[in-house]
Amino acid sequence: MLLPEHILQGIRKGDHGMYELFYRMEFLNLVHFVNAYLHDEERARDIAQEALLSLWENRSLLTPGRNLRAFVFTIAKNKTLNELRAAKHTTPATEESLQMLEDRSLEAQIDALDLSTLIRSVWGSIPENIRRTFLSRQDGMKNRQIASQEGVSEKTVEYRLRMARERFRVIFKKNGIDV
Repeated sequence: MLLPEHILQGIRKGDHGMYELFYRMEFLNLVHFVNAYLHDEERARDIAQEALLSLWENRSLLTPGRNLRAFVFTIAKNKTLNELRAAKHTTPATEESLQMLEDRSLEAQIDALDLSTLIRSVWGSIPENIRRTFLSRQDGMKNRQIASQEGVSEKTVEYRLRMARERFRVIFKKNGIDV
């Protein structure tokens, strides 16, 4: 099973695949988060991309057990604060956004972003045979090998893998995580 700890360790070790997976999972979430304060989607996209690039550049700072989502959202928050502070013309909306971003309760909300809890709940809702197939694939086995090991057809293996991915996709989407 792919847990946030695996993603964090992969990114820390320089695994581009794990970074790309995390990027796809979080990019639109970061854009939405930043845009709520900037009200400029193009700039929000830039900041989200900068935050994710900063994650990659500072991957050596990642330690086991660290909340990866909270780390990247904190980077995005700080970049958004810098953007708002650098604005030449402050408006009441800019001032309000600054106050909201500087509020300690927002930091608590960011710290609470815990993908592992969500993944565990999805994992628990997947039937055992689909979990077993999915784990075998994660271990690098080919569909033919899995089919032989489990005594099913390759089409059944493909179906099970598709069902596992779809379950994750649906649950993530319900929780505002775009994959």
